[in-house]
Amino acid sequence: MLSCLSLKDIYDEIMKKEIGKIAIQRAYANWSDPRLNILRGDIVELGIEPIQMFGFGRGPQKNASDIQLAIDAIDIAFTRKTIEIFVIVSGDGGFSSLAKKLHEYGRMVIGCAYKRTTNRVFEAVCDDFIWLEEPKDEYETVVGSSEFTDPILIAYSRKFKTITANREQIVNEAKKILDFFVKNKDASYLLKNAGLNISIFSQALSYRIHNFNYLSLGFTKFVDFIRYVVNDTEVKLVYNPPSEYRLLFVNSSLKDFEDVIPISELQEIHTVENYKALLSKGAPIFRLPSPGVLFDIARDLAENKMKYQGVMLGDIIESLGSKYPYEQNEIKGSILSLVSSGCFIREPEEAKLSEQKLSFIPQSSEQAVNMIKEAMYRKLEELLGAVNEEIFNEIIS
Repeated sequence: MLSCLSLKDIYDEIMKKEIGKIAIQRAYANWSDPRLNILRGDIVELGIEPIQMFGFGRGPQKNASDIQLAIDAIDIAFTRKTIEIFVIVSGDGGFSSLAKKLHEYGRMVIGCAYKRTTNRVFEAVCDDFIWLEEPKDEYETVVGSSEFTDPILIAYSRKFKTITANREQIVNEAKKILDFFVKNKDASYLLKNAGLNISIFSQALSYRIHNFNYLSLGFTKFVDFIRYVVNDTEVKLVYNPPSEYRLLFVNSSLKDFEDVIPISELQEIHTVENYKALLSKGAPIFRLPSPGVLFDIARDLAENKMKYQGVMLGDIIESLGSKYPYEQNEIKGSILSLVSSGCFIREPEEAKLSEQKLSFIPQSSEQAVNMIKEAMYRKLEELLGAVNEEIFNEIIS
């Protein structure tokens, strides 16, 4: 992303906030790294002080930069009483603790980063956030054959690179992958004799299409997506109960396997079923119980907010389970949905959820529920491009 990064653009976006004159500007990095030369012009023109970092011991330079930035920020807050606002140009969740500490000193904290690289907890604890325009160049990477061990996938990765695709392009690219299998010597042999495992197709799709998600196309199962894309191709999907699927040439047969009936039309994506499937799979996950359960749990957490500061997930579930006559999975589903919506500060950031200490953020149950609604809507919008308001309201009503 360095080729797209402009410190001048970041400076301009900060100035649009009209928050006052900038007193201190510092940028922390290993400036001897030649990859950062592209930023030096902006550093000089804007008068930014480059802070040289080499790293501590065996730790990465990034950690050293983060630590030094945090130390300097606290030092400035303590010694420079006239500086009231801190802008942290990062989306790293590790700065959540710094933001909270600056709040204790009565300072305002503004985050500044790309939307897709920003931690939700850091966003939640900041007083305001400046969203940078995402890089305009298409996301593409060339993954070497060392990424795969299967010769079919190695051959495919050498010929094609990763792309981002829309709904129609995803289907076309899937058919092109099937065509590659037909023409590839190793894949063709399997398609004719033993059948090609659908996991090979899945890996090729995930490699080729950066944003591949069969749920966003209206399919609740991957095999249903395959049933659609095999239409008008030289291959078919075959099945051996209870759960073994393979791809085979249309005119071939395989012992103990039966043909799977293809799907002729693309599924409707704007349905309650598909929206719920989209929300329940892939991060952030939302497996919502009934609205009454969710509201009771959110209300209890908000009314007893001080009780739920720095508490383990298991302890929260146990505490609420002793108060309400709900099933444990309903209580757990409510809490996990609140976690997915950024309603909890999670520390330490890098630990597993079950090992983290959670601190509830919202001031009311209404605020918590609204955070869930916004997070759900944002996820659906990112997957589908547009959300049917009527269907969405039916889910959250």
